[in-house]
Amino acid sequence: MRKYSIIAGSLIAVASIVAIASAWRDSPIVDEVPHIGAGYSYITNQTYQFNPEHPPLAKDLAGLAILPLGINSNFLTNYNTAHPDVVNDQWNFGRTLIYHSGVDPTILIHLAKLPLILFFIFSGWLIYAWTRRTYNSRAALLAVFFFAFCPTIIAHSRFVTTDVPALFGVLLATYFFVRYLKEQSRINFWLASVSFGVALLTKFSTFLLIPYFLILAIIWAWSNHQTFFGPAIRLITRSVLVMTAGFIIIVGPIYQLHVFNYPPAQQKNDTETILKNYPIPAIASVIIWASDKPVFRPYAQWSLGMAMVFQRAEGGNRTYYLGQLSSTSFKSYFPVVYALKEPIPFLMLLLSAIWLGWRTWRNGCEPFKNKIRNHFPAFAMLLWIFIYVATSINANLNIGIRHLIPIYGFIFILVAGQIEQAVQNVKIKMQNDNEKSKNNPTPKFLILIFAFSILLIWYLAEFISVYPSYLTYFNEFALLRPSWASDGQAGGPAGGHNYVVDSNLDWGQDLWRLGDFVKANNIQKIYLDYFGWAEQTFYLGNSFQWMHAGDFTSTEQFLKENPAGGWLGISASYYQEANVGPAKPYGWLKNIKPETVIGNSIFVWHITRLQ
Repeated sequence: MRKYSIIAGSLIAVASIVAIASAWRDSPIVDEVPHIGAGYSYITNQTYQFNPEHPPLAKDLAGLAILPLGINSNFLTNYNTAHPDVVNDQWNFGRTLIYHSGVDPTILIHLAKLPLILFFIFSGWLIYAWTRRTYNSRAALLAVFFFAFCPTIIAHSRFVTTDVPALFGVLLATYFFVRYLKEQSRINFWLASVSFGVALLTKFSTFLLIPYFLILAIIWAWSNHQTFFGPAIRLITRSVLVMTAGFIIIVGPIYQLHVFNYPPAQQKNDTETILKNYPIPAIASVIIWASDKPVFRPYAQWSLGMAMVFQRAEGGNRTYYLGQLSSTSFKSYFPVVYALKEPIPFLMLLLSAIWLGWRTWRNGCEPFKNKIRNHFPAFAMLLWIFIYVATSINANLNIGIRHLIPIYGFIFILVAGQIEQAVQNVKIKMQNDNEKSKNNPTPKFLILIFAFSILLIWYLAEFISVYPSYLTYFNEFALLRPSWASDGQAGGPAGGHNYVVDSNLDWGQDLWRLGDFVKANNIQKIYLDYFGWAEQTFYLGNSFQWMHAGDFTSTEQFLKENPAGGWLGISASYYQEANVGPAKPYGWLKNIKPETVIGNSIFVWHITRLQ
């Protein structure tokens, strides 16, 4: 067991180093700009003015990390004095903090990112512990391998965002809640309570843990007792107490620290402004009423964030998907994007695991209730995957596969467990059939091990091949050229941008690399249509000029204004979105091959008279 633990720890350590190294020349992504600024404001001023739509835990770590830089303590006050009428001005504040606070922006960004890798490390160890407890050490090592070298996980592990923290929160809270259901001791009660409270501080989608835990409690009572209603009511009551205690002793005090210097009158006024058009006035009224009450203020601030998330989920977001552009969701979005963003060898193992699991479940001779009781951890994981995926599919928000990250841990565990069980079943069958001894396996078994090894090597090769641009990873399915495809190359392999963009590929991470290209090629001016909030002048100096889709409609027009030719840099998101519909303002670039693609996310054209 110690051997497997050492190997698992080594895999997590290697992946952590790769994650940090691959992000070293990233410019801050869209969501990092407000998150870093908000975290600094929380830590230094104990106010929750910025970014209330996300819980504070990840942002707090980023804010703590940049404290040693010695930013002027009056920075936030001076900013608010200059912007007195702006509510939740998180984007501008974050950019001002990063680039205009008197410290080196590069150092600030690197320091802010570093502590976020802790959520990746802790998630890896939880996956190992979960799998070892549910299956065995070999399966646990395999699950960690899947986790450590998953391009999507690595991509988001180094961002100051809430997605990987939410994965950690779900793993932690579910682990201890299932442990509490099995043994309802006092220590397990408090471990489950604290873990639940911590989970709520990572991302508001962890709110789904509430109905999830209640359903788990009901199923546990049903599968472990001859009578149902009495045990079910008792366990539901205890589960509610677990969650209530976690909310009161963790969420309440943490939020109290964050509103400590937030003037009650301002908190109420900001809450009223944010919720003035909330679709459920009764809920808005309760939150507004509580927002200036001493005891309820922290809970009102948490509730404000929840309300904003619900409003955002219902309101939708402009999404490019399979050649279409819409502000309403696509039911197929998450299944399709998952199939494009996961390495094909893992998809093959996933489908195999589903088939093996279904066959084992169907052919088992145990009563249904006994199956649930004897495999309750696996059932709990499947239930969370179902609840979270169903909620995501039905929400009116399609902006990235990152929103499914809270289910990734359980997928890795279940796939690893099924693969390990399949290998063991083959070995047992071999011995029972007296075909060969354990030390002299049959060709059939050797073929199985060989095929499995090839898939693992392929999986690792996919991970290595996309370095350092993990956010842009797409599997080989993206090489298929759909009817709506545009010219140009992005993603890894090429073509991912034809299917989806935004945080699946282009999140503003490559502006620094574009600046390197501009300097290396001595480009005096580049027209730029950039998807992101990083400071353009910091990376490009005065070498860029803003451009929007439609500013130029042909090569001839461009050359008329730029007789000597010129350069264009267009983010993949804006390029694809602009070319949906009849107008296609960037359509004139379709038949011109880009000079290069920066980090797989920014197209760069050099327009000359030879074209």
